[in-house]
Amino acid sequence: MPVTRTHRPLVGLVAVVGALAFTTSAVAAPTAEEPLSPLAQRWTQGTPVTLATGVTHTTWTETTPDNRAAGRILQIVEIDPTAGAVTLESFVGTGDASAEPVTDQLAAVSSVASRHPYAGVNGGLFQREPSGSTAAKPVVHTGASAIDGVLHSSSCWDGGKGSTGAVIQYGIPYITKLLTKMELTAPTGETIRIDDVNRTPGRAPHCARDAEDVKVSSSPVVYTDPDEIVVFTDDYGIAVPKPGTDPAVPATADKGFEVVLDANGVVTDAHEGRGGITVPAGGRVLQGVGTGAAWLRARFVRDDRATIDMKLHDVTMNRDIPLDASVDVVSSFHQLLRNGEIPVGLSNSCSGTETGADGTTPICTDSRTALGTNVKGHPVLVTLTGKANEDGDYLRSFAELLDSTELALVDALNLDGGGSTTLVTGTQVRTPPTDTENGVKVHRKVADTVYTGVGGYGMYAK
Repeated sequence: MPVTRTHRPLVGLVAVVGALAFTTSAVAAPTAEEPLSPLAQRWTQGTPVTLATGVTHTTWTETTPDNRAAGRILQIVEIDPTAGAVTLESFVGTGDASAEPVTDQLAAVSSVASRHPYAGVNGGLFQREPSGSTAAKPVVHTGASAIDGVLHSSSCWDGGKGSTGAVIQYGIPYITKLLTKMELTAPTGETIRIDDVNRTPGRAPHCARDAEDVKVSSSPVVYTDPDEIVVFTDDYGIAVPKPGTDPAVPATADKGFEVVLDANGVVTDAHEGRGGITVPAGGRVLQGVGTGAAWLRARFVRDDRATIDMKLHDVTMNRDIPLDASVDVVSSFHQLLRNGEIPVGLSNSCSGTETGADGTTPICTDSRTALGTNVKGHPVLVTLTGKANEDGDYLRSFAELLDSTELALVDALNLDGGGSTTLVTGTQVRTPPTDTENGVKVHRKVADTVYTGVGGYGMYAK
């Protein structure tokens, strides 16, 4: 593991040295010079650009590429909530099930031009579900995700340890391990666990949501549970899924049972079969398969009342985080920096490699996106890309770059990378497109975004 540095203000060190000069006449022994950081060794900082009061954009250019044909670009957006009315939030665009480019999601934040976000990046990890038709494939968030206090997906289980995520509240991100607990109460007072939010029951992508989930596919990673209840929110954006969504997962073929709730939790419809309807404004739709369907079938008829309780648990601090309108959550698998250190055991993973400039040694071409905070307590958005192509770094090497003293980062969370990596300032996209559609390079459609915009205490960005 590389040596990491604890970032401390130099003024304190100068004061201590000055005090020692007046109290001793001994000659201090020479100290070993600290090695240059990865950033100082090969990168040059550009002039910071002010995007708005309290929001600056700084570009670092790799001037000495290491086994690469061209230098990479590291971009930092720093947000100072004490300097202006700015905030940090997450958003899903026009619908939680619809992947959209970052530019489209940011444009949907507000129809008022003066309230358009100052800068934004792509958000958490996601996977597309099979649509079962010619329609666009719905997206499912990986790990806990929430917008304005409404959960959009449950946490990964990982033996009860939860999954990594950033809780964004009052414009500040807090990185921790999260567990979600969702419960449905029937008119009888009986309760049952809700397995997930806004995805096909019986099919959990990327990670297990509880101990009952069984892995059935590695590419893509899919888990299954034939006995589930899933709730759909009114910002799902499309019709809820029908049976047979994924032919490779038998549990999704279960016709199941469906309960429709209005904004007050009153049952407006309860019927055999499921899918094809939209969630009513302010309401919810419950879909059950297997024993989940049987539980709904036996307890709900029209005009009954259902109670849905959702909790977000901070595993690190062993406390519940109240889910109110101030809370957004962005999911991830990896924390890059924790208290100024690279976490022990952080993998050096990479999804895409190619031969470097030397013709033999492979390099990682995964572009990277990160969210973090620096020693000033300011949130930062980070992207690492090539100048005109996807070209990032191995995960641990990316963490080592962010651990450079010059950036003064304390905590950092790895967000979705690769072709998803996108940085937008104003209406200008600052990162190259890497996906191809109809022979044209385009920016990937993503599940959610993290952005800074008009806000502050007493104000809302949306």
